[in-house]
Amino acid sequence: MIINFKSSTKKNIIIWLAIFFFNLFSSFAHIAGKEAVMQIAPGNIAFFRSILAVFVLWIMMRFSGKTIFLERVDSFRFVILGALAVPLNQLAFITGLQYTPVSHPALFYATTSAWVLVISVLIGVERLRWWKWVGVGLSIVGVFILMGDKLLTFGNKTILGDMILLFAVLSWSLYTVICKPIVERYGALETTFLVMSFGALLYFPFGLFFTVTGDFSSASINAWLGIIYLGIMTSGVAYFLWIWLLERIRPSQVAVVASAQPPTTVLLAWLVFGEIPSLKLVFSIIIVLSGIILMVGYGGSKRGADTEGSTINNE
Repeated sequence: MIINFKSSTKKNIIIWLAIFFFNLFSSFAHIAGKEAVMQIAPGNIAFFRSILAVFVLWIMMRFSGKTIFLERVDSFRFVILGALAVPLNQLAFITGLQYTPVSHPALFYATTSAWVLVISVLIGVERLRWWKWVGVGLSIVGVFILMGDKLLTFGNKTILGDMILLFAVLSWSLYTVICKPIVERYGALETTFLVMSFGALLYFPFGLFFTVTGDFSSASINAWLGIIYLGIMTSGVAYFLWIWLLERIRPSQVAVVASAQPPTTVLLAWLVFGEIPSLKLVFSIIIVLSGIILMVGYGGSKRGADTEGSTINNE
């Protein structure tokens, strides 16, 4: 393990801030979008989310002054990434949610880090190290401490939805891994904009059908505000932060960050609705944070260690 204190402190602080805000924006989405899901069909929500996300990312591109020179050889790769991130992942998530309790998606997505690590090792993106398995294991154990009682609801009645949710998690995991070399070549904002644009175009026929045949007569202002939040802060800003982190640390390190969403959501529910947190939540947060700190802190930044200087480099 090589410790290098050069100019990396500020960069590491920024990475931890990005992790914090990603979890904050993503976790609050469950609360902000609760009323929207109850009043508007999920297919319509996904459609509006993708349109809003592309619009917000376009504004960010304009203000940043960035331009994109898309190489022809990468066009098909962005189509694949867009399909994995938007139509496949979102449609599978929405469909699976219709056949399972709302707790199941959180449990499935908590395993994202494990799938990402396995895929990364299999295709040679990462090397297998003990701290990776321990970090991933701690994060998953922490989530199961919080939501383990929900496992009792798994059974024959939910098997279809569970399999669809598993497909959603696998598509998101594959997207995270194969996006790594692309984001290092194009940059975080450019990659996020292209991925969401291609994804929105692929999803457009389905979303247009859902919108034309949908019923919005009972949708309240709060429901529409929830959709606006999902489109701007979740699919726009949070997705960008996910790719921004992917540009700087390994795919498995980025994926383990998602394990903090279930306890963060419960914590936000306490702050918003006054629900008193249980001792189980405290243990969950401690264990999940231990896994994330081990993965991101001990593991360091592969890209930063090689080119920018990192506090800890342990490949």
